[in-house]
Amino acid sequence: MRGVTNDGETQQTTSQGKHAAPEGAGVHPLIDLTRDPNPGVPDHARADEDEDEQPDQ
Repeated sequence: MRGVTNDGETQQTTSQGKHAAPEGAGVHPLIDLTRDPNPGVPDHARADEDEDEQPDQ
């Protein structure tokens, strides 16, 4: 990302995005995957449509 100083010089800056955690920040407790009761099991996603269950119509 490029920035322009007050005197017109161009400088290079790095962008982390507006939701990025600060450098050196610890793990946020709401996304701590070590506390997952079913590690590796996708229990939060909708089931695939090609499984036995068909949606009600």
